Amino acid sequence: MQSDNAMKREHGFTLLELMTTLAIGGILLSMAVPALQSFTNNAKRSSAVNDFVSSMHLARNTAITTNARVTICPSAGGVNCEAVDWEDGFIVFADPDSDQNVDAGEVILSASAALEGISATSAEFPNFLMYRPNGRAMTAAAAGNSGQLTFCDIRGADHARVVIIELSGRPKLSEYQADGSAPAC
Repeated sequence: MQSDNAMKREHGFTLLELMTTLAIGGILLSMAVPALQSFTNNAKRSSAVNDFVSSMHLARNTAITTNARVTICPSAGGVNCEAVDWEDGFIVFADPDSDQNVDAGEVILSASAALEGISATSAEFPNFLMYRPNGRAMTAAAAGNSGQLTFCDIRGADHARVVIIELSGRPKLSEYQADGSAPAC
């Protein structure tokens, strides 16, 4: 009779099985990393665009319901309008005197932090976007009622998103500029 120790067999992987498993895992990982990077970039861009559009809705609705002007402007500090880019952060505040500055008694309705890895540019709204009590936007040119902001990430213009502010003041998301051309980053 054989002893109990002789009947027990060791269970495990051979070196060849382990090397094959690691090779297959490496191949799968090399295919997953680019897809994960693309997913991350899309999520960052979508989050930035959604944050800005949400702030636009807040500003427009507040302007209409309070019958007063509401301004969105770039602000890195979150307490006043600053000469920084939109991607450095922005605030929404009641601006009844229309001076694009937070004065005593004017309430900051929302503040957004910097948009990490995203750029946001606009020819029509370089320093502020103001909503009138009728819900229409006001550009730097007092007669202006519409415009656009372009959001880009490290992938460039092929992956850019454009927020078009229509004459009614409502934002519309697009992959193209208002004139139908491709966005520039």
